[in-house]
Amino acid sequence: MISAAVRPSALAGSWYPGSPQALRKLAAGLLAGAEPERLPAGRPVVLMVPHAGYAYSGRVAGRGWGLLRDLVSGYRRIVILAPNHHAALSRISTPRWDAYATPLGEVALDRDACEHVAHNASFTRDTHAHVREHAEEIQLPLLQALTAAPPPIVPLLVPRLSRALRYVAAEALAPWCDGSTLFVISTDLTHYGSVFGYIPFRDSVPDRLRELDQGVLDAVLAWDAEALLEYGRRTGITMCGLEAAALVMSLPWPQRPRAAVIDYARSADRDGDYTLSVSYAAAVACLPPVVAA
Repeated sequence: MISAAVRPSALAGSWYPGSPQALRKLAAGLLAGAEPERLPAGRPVVLMVPHAGYAYSGRVAGRGWGLLRDLVSGYRRIVILAPNHHAALSRISTPRWDAYATPLGEVALDRDACEHVAHNASFTRDTHAHVREHAEEIQLPLLQALTAAPPPIVPLLVPRLSRALRYVAAEALAPWCDGSTLFVISTDLTHYGSVFGYIPFRDSVPDRLRELDQGVLDAVLAWDAEALLEYGRRTGITMCGLEAAALVMSLPWPQRPRAAVIDYARSADRDGDYTLSVSYAAAVACLPPVVAA
């Protein structure tokens, strides 16, 4: 029986299997695709992964999450920053629940951390915005398949922010930039096709999609929030988590994290029909190792 303080799964049986056994088997298979040698040196502090159904983006997401198999239980908390797909927001939202449920069990919220950010001017409490949000929940079974005792999470929905609100939000998140917190940017890249209202080109679509997405990845590799925001303005790229990524890259890290792209794919790669396609990437960023004097 799920209590009223726990958000029930909105995706089980559709975006991923509803059976615990089938879900655990699928998640384990996706995580097994990770290549540990792709992890940069240092302490992983940021993971960027997609959030479509596992049939579409699960391979890419699993290759990202799987790199943290031996590390994830050591974080004090995991902050999941996602776009708001189902509710209009003017500030970053965190919910009031105590936990999120999936067929694999419950993942607790870090209530003290949620209270900390809720008092910041860039944040709000809008639990309704999280009720059906897939970009948060889709990450949880992969986390649960990595460890039997996941760290508590801080779910944040990040809308378009002014420069001032982004700066104030970064101040609120600054205490968590010490390596004890994992920041997860839940984002898909280009949404191409008439259903998304975005057809910037019609010829050489696979190659031009890769080129368009590469502009985002280049900004991430350079760890340049302003370059990412400018690229978004210039191209109109339909990257749903662009604001979340820009916020994380704007945080006052003690050293600039070193990023690496782990995997990249498009939904249309499955059948070759690029009239409708969503792009996915996994990337990880690490604080450089401390060099002894």
